[in-house]
Amino acid sequence: MSPDQSPTARSIITPVLDFSDHSEYNILTLLDDLAGVEGEVICIFNSPEVFERLKDHPRITRFCYNSQNAGVARSWNLGVNLAEGRALHIMNADMHVEPEAVLELERWLFGLEKAVMVGPQGSILDFKEMKPQRYFQKGQFDQAVRTHDVSGFWFCLNHQLYLQHKLAFDIRYSPCQFEEWDMGLQIIQAGLACYTVPVQGFEHHWGVSADSGDRVINYFGRDVVLGRVYAENRRKFQQKWQELFKRL
Repeated sequence: MSPDQSPTARSIITPVLDFSDHSEYNILTLLDDLAGVEGEVICIFNSPEVFERLKDHPRITRFCYNSQNAGVARSWNLGVNLAEGRALHIMNADMHVEPEAVLELERWLFGLEKAVMVGPQGSILDFKEMKPQRYFQKGQFDQAVRTHDVSGFWFCLNHQLYLQHKLAFDIRYSPCQFEEWDMGLQIIQAGLACYTVPVQGFEHHWGVSADSGDRVINYFGRDVVLGRVYAENRRKFQQKWQELFKRL
């Protein structure tokens, strides 16, 4: 069933690896938050510990269990493939969200010109220096801004436009880093738009994204060093988009 024919207004997609020891928020508190939000909840479980504890949770509509950590891009793709909603919310497990904020994000998504992706935080990028030129953070701006990306801890996709333009998160950036930048450029190439919008009803504390380069994460059964992953994915990103950089 296509998104425009689906009876489901929204799908909330959440990859889950652990219980977010770095934060007071985790998948359990997020599921409590989502008790007040209509729509399907789809969990992508990337560890057996969390899967065994939550596989029968009443708020989870459907799930995918990966026997090994599949990384960010693959998990997001899996969630999208399982979703039927008109609006697709991608949410980190380590965040708190208020029901009104979910509705507000969708109003921006379906009200802004050519919008296929919106989020409450995002950036305008300097592709020459490979860093954010300006970062829009909660409480520091008061109108929608057309940006190159949105932060990956929470964003919303127009499912119909996403499928129509054959968008997908590039798994070559697995296990993490540069997925959001890459999707922003895919959207630009498709003649669509990405916006950062002033929604404030959420809380989130940075996890892996704020870790030092020597952090080790397990991906598909092997240990990888975060700093090396970042350097390799930076190279892949520059190589993939070098012709577009010249035009931006």
